[in-house]
Amino acid sequence: MSRSKKLIGYFLLILPFCYGTVQGQSNLIRAERQKLPYVKDSIRYINSINRLGMLYHMKDIDSSLYFGMMAKELASRMEYPKGKADADNVIASVLYIRGMYQESLQLYTHALSAYKAQKDTPNVSQVTMNMGNVYLSLNDAKKGLELFRQVMRTGRRDSIMSLVYANYCMSNPDLSDDSLAYYIDKTREIAGIYKDYRVLIAVKELEFDLLLKKGRNTAALALLGTTLSEARKYELDDQEIYLLSSYTRFYKNQPDSALHYAWLSYQLAKKKDYVLELIPILKDILHYTALSGNKDQMISVQKLLESVMAEENEKLKKFVGDYIKYSTIQTDNTFLNLVNKNSKTKILMLIVICVVGIFLLLFIYRLYQISRKHQRELEQLNLTVLEQNKTLQVNDEFKNKLFSILAHDFRTPLISTISIASLMKDNPEFTKSEMEEFYGDIERQASDMLDSFDSILQWIKQQLSGYQYNPEILVLYDLFCESAEIMKQQLDAKRITLSNQIPMHITATSDKEMLQFVNRNLLSNAIKFSPVGSTIVINSMEDGDSITVSVTDQGQGMDELTISKLFSVSGNFGSSTQHGAGIALSMCKDFIQKLGGRIWAKNATPNGAVFSYAISSTV
Repeated sequence: MSRSKKLIGYFLLILPFCYGTVQGQSNLIRAERQKLPYVKDSIRYINSINRLGMLYHMKDIDSSLYFGMMAKELASRMEYPKGKADADNVIASVLYIRGMYQESLQLYTHALSAYKAQKDTPNVSQVTMNMGNVYLSLNDAKKGLELFRQVMRTGRRDSIMSLVYANYCMSNPDLSDDSLAYYIDKTREIAGIYKDYRVLIAVKELEFDLLLKKGRNTAALALLGTTLSEARKYELDDQEIYLLSSYTRFYKNQPDSALHYAWLSYQLAKKKDYVLELIPILKDILHYTALSGNKDQMISVQKLLESVMAEENEKLKKFVGDYIKYSTIQTDNTFLNLVNKNSKTKILMLIVICVVGIFLLLFIYRLYQISRKHQRELEQLNLTVLEQNKTLQVNDEFKNKLFSILAHDFRTPLISTISIASLMKDNPEFTKSEMEEFYGDIERQASDMLDSFDSILQWIKQQLSGYQYNPEILVLYDLFCESAEIMKQQLDAKRITLSNQIPMHITATSDKEMLQFVNRNLLSNAIKFSPVGSTIVINSMEDGDSITVSVTDQGQGMDELTISKLFSVSGNFGSSTQHGAGIALSMCKDFIQKLGGRIWAKNATPNGAVFSYAISSTV
């Protein structure tokens, strides 16, 4: 929440027609509306309406505009200059909040002239201060600060002067620590005299910022806690929202703590209908949610922010309509008053109408620009949500494949170990030396399987947050030797000879675990479909930066339909074993593609099948 916007909460509420015992803004609005039907005096009625308009400015900007327009119409009809000036002040404040700074300055200038004519010194000071804040929002700090100094030189030492000092401190980053402490003391002194608890709380917020600047975080946090308790004691809801946001700033390096206070601030603003505070608070929540890394929560917050921004955009459109209607009514009234005057006055009337028309066109165009800006922000948020949804879907699919790898890669060695154990159980006549040989095989296979399991499990842990490519230099001959060692029991059972003809010098820079998954599956498939006593040949060839690896068996081969659907899970296979192979081969294809390569199969001559893949030898 920017400091300049925060100032509005201080300088708009303390006006001569808003003095009284400190209460929560909601309570003040409720009390004022309850007594309004019983006010019989026209002047007091206009003053009450203006007071309602100012009280509503932070809660319901449309209601604030409504009461300001009503008060101006009644004051004009009653020829009540102060009521009309107060109404201009209310409407100017509404335009300032809506970002219509030039239009706001015009109305503040009208109000200032009226207050000077009435010799209303407190309101002259107050409007001058308001104009200073508008210039600050227009990035004209020199003009804004000069207006503050003008009030400090010429204004009275009253409650408004405490606001001027507070705003001057908040708006002047060049003040030294000693000067800042001086103005804080002056603000506290004057506010204490008038028992202005709202300003006293603002003073403590200034002291909080000063303590943070000096690195006294512990003292700053303690002060913030006591200040928050005071705001709750006096039911100053808007101040409580700002103080919770100060907690968010204090914990900016601790996203979880910052989020806690940001959500408290949002819930209070939502509960008390401080709708203008919802968007900046939600932007803070989105920022700290991003820092916490909770992607699901980010999507939820983005959707909530979109909803609030869309609602605010609709209110902005309604505001445009209301203000155009108000301007039209004012123009019509002006026209009717001028009809009865002489011809010179009629000419002047036409000029005024043209000027008002141009002003309205410029005003509508300015509001259209703001509406378009909000629309673009909503579209950008929608695109961000769609991209994040796609990323989450891809990551979920990849995680599912990781667990399939774990199940698939350890089924074969476990079956081999179980087969040896069953053989020992069914043949108790084995000699001691034969039994020791079996025990040795079981121990070796279990040890190899455990080493392989640890290696794959570590790799899978790295991949759980999404696909990660971990390249290293790999000797292809050694990779197939490792895979053959895992498959030794199946090779021996079918008396299959494995001929590893890959040259020792051929290396590839790739992800070992992904490549070994492919190698083990191609070798496993070759064993499954090879006849007893046959030979499986593994060879490789280099072609520039590309390496092609082939596994050739002497089985029956495949028909063209099977080959066309070989790397798809939906392919037609003759048995559940072949179907399992299809699942594994589809994952092999996915992994090879992630490594930037391709995989294919064809029948060998005169019989058998050749499974091949090609990958780059470098990163």
